Amino acid sequence: MCVSRLTVAAAVTALVAGTPALADVTPQQVWDELQGYLESFGYEVTARETTDGDRLVVTPLSIAMPMPEDNGSGVFEIGEMILAPTGDGSVSVRLPETMPIMVKVDPKDEESIDMALDYHARDFALTVSGDPGDLTYDFAATSLGIELVRLIVDGETIPPEGARFDASTGPVDGDARVVHRDGGRDITQTVSLGDLTYDLMFDDPESRSAGTLSGTLTGLHSATEANVPDAPATGDAALRLSSTSEFGAGSSRFSFSEDGKTATGETSSEGGRIAVKLSGDDLAYDVAADGVNWAMTSGDLPFPVSASMDEMRFNLAMPTAVSETPEDAALGVTLGGLTLSDGVWSIFDPKGVMPRDPATVMLDLTAKVTPLVDFTNPEAMAGFEMLGKEPAELNALTLRNLTVEAVGARLTGEGAFTFDNSDKTTFDGVPRPEGQLDLSLTGANALMDRLIELGAIEEREAMGARMMLGMFAVPGDEPDSLTSTLEVNDKGQVLANGQRIR
Repeated sequence: MCVSRLTVAAAVTALVAGTPALADVTPQQVWDELQGYLESFGYEVTARETTDGDRLVVTPLSIAMPMPEDNGSGVFEIGEMILAPTGDGSVSVRLPETMPIMVKVDPKDEESIDMALDYHARDFALTVSGDPGDLTYDFAATSLGIELVRLIVDGETIPPEGARFDASTGPVDGDARVVHRDGGRDITQTVSLGDLTYDLMFDDPESRSAGTLSGTLTGLHSATEANVPDAPATGDAALRLSSTSEFGAGSSRFSFSEDGKTATGETSSEGGRIAVKLSGDDLAYDVAADGVNWAMTSGDLPFPVSASMDEMRFNLAMPTAVSETPEDAALGVTLGGLTLSDGVWSIFDPKGVMPRDPATVMLDLTAKVTPLVDFTNPEAMAGFEMLGKEPAELNALTLRNLTVEAVGARLTGEGAFTFDNSDKTTFDGVPRPEGQLDLSLTGANALMDRLIELGAIEEREAMGARMMLGMFAVPGDEPDSLTSTLEVNDKGQVLANGQRIR
């Protein structure tokens, strides 16, 4: 979003840092480097430079970012930047404590938005040292924050009691090094953001809806390595980024109402991490959180409900550039130790028939895919979609781990398949697979008995399910256990435990 990119622009002067170097650097050289850095991201920098003794004064300074498809723009009004030598070969950079951000969004066939925010950098200090091709930065601030000042939607001004947003983090301390290379810059940065607090509210009498959300997140810390091209026209495909952010305990409270019905709740977690890797050829995410808790009360529910989870994790890796050969991809999901409150259980199991042990779901997939389109190019993606073409070919898929454990039953599986994309007739439009899947299931019969006792299914329905399992599975070594080996051979035949079923 434009607001987040403008926040990045604000942080360019407040969130890049490093260690002192021995070489001298001048205020003009520092300003030239900052301006070039911003322009490399596609920002439009407007400023007038004047000298005041050995100081360089840049005013009025504004940083603008047009939105895609001419849907609006965002402008960060820094106002005055003063760069002055410190006497030891470094340069200090001074900024106003409060800097306005103006955002205008005017999409076709949607509401227009005119928004003003204030960016706060309290007790901000930035020192730059080194030489123009190898600058290091050191910065600190008591806090950095952003606050909604004005909001106009479709020409109607929303009063302060109709919308509020305020977020701040601190104390802030960080360091970074920016080194020029052919066609771009190498950036290494670490930053400690302290504790984050946020508070937002909306109240729309016309739609009879309102809501509040507030919370904290402690111990924010991030480390980033990036290769940034000089020319923004090269696009995100040329940007290379590796970033890891970690956080400690956090909590939030929320309240939402609509048409007279209100839902309130709170969440908390013990900590987590977010890792992102981006290059011209691939993209990867890894998000994790530990000790997650939810609690909610709603007019649609007869009593409060709550749940907790020991671990949540999601990871994704995929190629993004067109390739003539198969590339690596991966997908993983973990929902570990899910525990529901008695109030939730009582909705569908008031008699306590089902075991209420913590549930776990785990999925770990790897794959080989051949991208047929540049996933970072929206126009190319739209063209493929318009023509009804698939954006990539699936060449191979490996199930490294499947685990579903809940209500006394446990399903596990692993397997691997290859896919022939030249044969889409054997399986009706799907590339012909070849490979094997091994499954193991325990507790299925006991689960069906409990479902009958609960009244969720009838005896005849359970009998039909048992007969179906008998077609695809064989008894395992343990009581109430089943195993199954599903194969697809090179002729497109499907076999279950050696018996052909297709």
